[in-house]
Amino acid sequence: MKIRCEQNSVRFRLRKSELVQLKAEQWLTTALHLPNGATFSWELVLDDQALDPSAAFSEGVLRITIPQRQAMHWMDSEAVVGLEYFQPLGEGQALHILVEKDFPCKDRADEDQSDFFAELAEDARIKC
Repeated sequence: MKIRCEQNSVRFRLRKSELVQLKAEQWLTTALHLPNGATFSWELVLDDQALDPSAAFSEGVLRITIPQRQAMHWMDSEAVVGLEYFQPLGEGQALHILVEKDFPCKDRADEDQSDFFAELAEDARIKC
């Protein structure tokens, strides 16, 4: 699972095998191990009680929670590539949350692309 963070924006990109795991386990996580034993982790959680996608950060873990029903529709659909939500932060600001299926990069021909959603990206103009 890839993560990309910019000011008030977080994007998760999942490969096919990760979607299979998320669907089966309702939870997916990965981590970046840093010097001195520090770890930054990010996880995606499906929740049947959640009304909207949301983000939370605690103890070095960025957790994105997605309503289970919405996530299942996204995972089962070839027409729906991503889930997007703007979580209010107050004072007129919002966190842009985007969770999407990962496409192969057209400019990385040497990369193993077998676990990407190439069939959904045939006509897409994608650059990584």
